[in-house]
Amino acid sequence: MHRIFFILLSLVLANSAAFAQDTIQPKKSFAKNAELFSQGLENKYNENYDMAIEYFENALKYYPQDHASMYELSALYHIKGMQEKGFEMIQQAVELDNTNKWYKIRLADFHKQNRDYESFINIYDGLLDNEPNNLEYLEAYIDALLHVGNYEKMIEKLDVYEDNIGVNEYISLQKIEIYNLLEKKDKIIFEMEKLSAAYPYETRYMSMLAETYVQNGRAKDAFQLYLKIKQLNPEDPYINISLLEYYQKQGELDKAFDEFILSIKNKNLDYNTKTQIYEYWFNNKEDNSKVIKEAEQAGNAFIETHPDKELGYYVIGTVYFNSGIYNKAQQFYLDALARDSSSFMSWYQLVFTDTELENVDTLYLHSKAAMRFYPEQPIFYLFNGVALIDMKMYEEAIKVFEKGRKMSADKKLTASFDTYVADIYHELGNKEKMFEYYDKVLRNDPENVYVLNNYAYFLSLDGIKLEEALKMSAITIEKEPKNVTYIDTYAWVLYKLGRYKDAKKWMEKVLMYDKAPQGINYEHYGDILYKLGEKEKAVQNWKKAKKRGGTSEFIDQKIKYEKIYE
Repeated sequence: MHRIFFILLSLVLANSAAFAQDTIQPKKSFAKNAELFSQGLENKYNENYDMAIEYFENALKYYPQDHASMYELSALYHIKGMQEKGFEMIQQAVELDNTNKWYKIRLADFHKQNRDYESFINIYDGLLDNEPNNLEYLEAYIDALLHVGNYEKMIEKLDVYEDNIGVNEYISLQKIEIYNLLEKKDKIIFEMEKLSAAYPYETRYMSMLAETYVQNGRAKDAFQLYLKIKQLNPEDPYINISLLEYYQKQGELDKAFDEFILSIKNKNLDYNTKTQIYEYWFNNKEDNSKVIKEAEQAGNAFIETHPDKELGYYVIGTVYFNSGIYNKAQQFYLDALARDSSSFMSWYQLVFTDTELENVDTLYLHSKAAMRFYPEQPIFYLFNGVALIDMKMYEEAIKVFEKGRKMSADKKLTASFDTYVADIYHELGNKEKMFEYYDKVLRNDPENVYVLNNYAYFLSLDGIKLEEALKMSAITIEKEPKNVTYIDTYAWVLYKLGRYKDAKKWMEKVLMYDKAPQGINYEHYGDILYKLGEKEKAVQNWKKAKKRGGTSEFIDQKIKYEKIYE
């Protein structure tokens, strides 16, 4: 009995000792795990991420199923750019504890980073089952649905979101965008009406609804809203533009113009938008008396509302320019430039006005100033060169033209530079250079009638390349069949070729078309008649030429001796 009791007692004590050995060791592991986890958190909060990772990794060695450490490591691996390890960690954490929503949210975030939106959606399906009105879940879920193109589900969840916070612009516009994609026009109108009804004094929503009506062919409904907006907020920055467009589409142009002027005077509408409206209103309109009057009203409205801006002064300057009142136009362009010296169009119009005023001094000064502001704009070099020609500063003009020519990328403009240089060389008596530049012009502008005419005429005077001259002259009268200057040249080239009958026929056209022929025309006609043996008529025409002036140096000899001198 005693022996048996002793044996049983020994077994119990042995088992108890073994049990004690088994329980002591895990307790130590849990304690060490907890200690390391705590140190890991401390280092994470202090942004010592490498040390934090080391502590959490060691914590897992003491307790491999420590999903809390896995959760922390997933974020730290992500911070350090180790995405795969972070993904593995959070997957393991969720496997060990699939009830923890924070684990699931992080796993979903990893799926999102990997553009695996379907997996993201599956996780959030479960989260929303538990918390169907959680707004943060709904936002993330809706965004994922957008990426996979599940628009119907998006609408469903946006409705839930709206039920929780009320009608909201952001939600309404998201739904409207989806309905646009789905081409559900009725739904778009419904959502826009609902948004406007929820905020009955918000004119911006009324404007949006009105625009929706316009897009869906309900112009009259839009118009009623525009009137309501104008009543509630007459200084709404865009109401005048909306009414302008409505009246314009209805063909009520006078009312549209009234709204156009009101939009310019509206102090709440930004200046840049007003300039765009101005361009829109006058786009493709011809310069008739009504348009000029409208431009004048618009210019005055700009000056009244924005006296410190250049556009109003530019507009009024152009009104005067189109009306031929160039001195006033010049002043308003100068006023425009006083407010914005970088306005290319004001400089451009100013130098054009100077040419109309035939004021060489101001043309020179203004074109020179424009060149300083726009040193790479060739057009101002052209104007400056023209002024220098009038001032008989030929060598300086050639330098300016050559500089502007190098900047020109437009063949017609390049041809203009070369034409003026050719004319200078003509004035200087350098025919070789003149013909050289005429050739340059025709390379860029083969049908330049001015140069073709001059080229042909000067060749005929020298009696060289007459067949080539005739071809050039033929192009000019084909382009401008009633231009008496070009016809005169053509007749004269024929004369030089000895084709006197043809020359007579064309010269008679000059005298028929031109109500006030020049002396040179009568002189040429007299020369042709002389060659045809009509001496008496020839002398009569030379005498007419003498009275009108502008003849050759031989006119007196022709009349006195009744014969041709050349």
